[in-house]
Amino acid sequence: MRVLMLTYGSRGDVQPFVALGAALRAAGHQPILAAPERFDQLAAEHQIAFVPLPGDIEQLARQIADEARGRPLHLISIIYRFALPLGVEVARRIQQAAKSADLIVHTFLTVALGHLYAQHYNIAECAVDLFPFFDPPAEIANLMWPTTQMDFRWRRLSHVFAHLVFRTSQSVAYRILRQRHPDIGPPRLPWAAPGRAIPLLLAYSKVLVPPGTAPLSIQTGTWRLHQPHWQPPPDLATFLAGGPPPVVVSFGSMASREATRIATIVIETLRRTGQRGIVQRGWGNVLPQQMPDHIYLAGDIPHDWLLPQAAAMIHHGGAGTTAAALRAGLPAVIVPFAADQPFWAWRAHLTGANPAPLPVGELTVERLSVALQQALSPPHRARAEDIANQMRLEGGVMAAVEQLERLATRHPDAARG
Repeated sequence: MRVLMLTYGSRGDVQPFVALGAALRAAGHQPILAAPERFDQLAAEHQIAFVPLPGDIEQLARQIADEARGRPLHLISIIYRFALPLGVEVARRIQQAAKSADLIVHTFLTVALGHLYAQHYNIAECAVDLFPFFDPPAEIANLMWPTTQMDFRWRRLSHVFAHLVFRTSQSVAYRILRQRHPDIGPPRLPWAAPGRAIPLLLAYSKVLVPPGTAPLSIQTGTWRLHQPHWQPPPDLATFLAGGPPPVVVSFGSMASREATRIATIVIETLRRTGQRGIVQRGWGNVLPQQMPDHIYLAGDIPHDWLLPQAAAMIHHGGAGTTAAALRAGLPAVIVPFAADQPFWAWRAHLTGANPAPLPVGELTVERLSVALQQALSPPHRARAEDIANQMRLEGGVMAAVEQLERLATRHPDAARG
């Protein structure tokens, strides 16, 4: 079975599909990943065929971090400005890849094109929620309002509004693109509600967000990328062996104009609280090359290798990082920037594993020091370990593969090869 996986965004949007691709390949299928071109090496490391999509994701991350904080509608404007110049080439590359696929798997920013070409070529399809958008549970509002107290009617309206904005923006963008380039597809963009008209996989843990109610949605748990053969560089192994477990600091791809201020706060907080730290450098390229002896400056390290050896974590609240920390039994201080990060920060806090989130605009040495000490306390650690035990019972990526195989067998033209 040839499975075309469509995703667009930062590493947090791409890595779950690399995990899915690796699991599909292990099950004897042929995964193809269409994602931003900078992730070609990640796909190659796991022997997954790759379709590069144009666009500078780090530029988009900077704009979101700097301009869209606390302004969800402005986030849509940024994505419009970013996406329209690239849309035609993205559509054409996806269209070409879809012609030979047996199954298309798509998510959020790619759901419209994924459904379009699945319909056009009569291919089985499945949508994926990396955050609760298409099938949210009734007890939470849309993630644009993560902490707002609403009654049932307003919560429901928050989802209706978000879906209306999403569908309208997708339709308008497609109409603009097709007026200029009629060859990319039919005159109108078809729509089928994920979870109700087409199958939907919820790729997040029920420990953080309970399941929704859509008849065609299945909650699998998070999709973890296994890298069992990864070996640390000698200096990292020496650092870990040279003292108590460190605090891991990672802000993913969030490259804010405030990165220098944030780096200064983090370094001073570790000094003031007497903690050793491993600081991952991918979030702003502003970190000094020479760190104090109690801080190790790191590149990309697999979370499933590193986090079980840590004492706590400070991170941005991306869906993947939030899940990885909890799955490792690790309490965290979450410093959300924008997008879905405030939502995940709040959901993790509600589990009891983490102290309250610290929005990046409110970050100071004093506040971060207090929050870190709270995270390191025995009650938070005990609760994080309890959460980890629950998450390990979820099927994750293997459950997703099983569902996709069932879906393919039900489609009349699927699994041609």
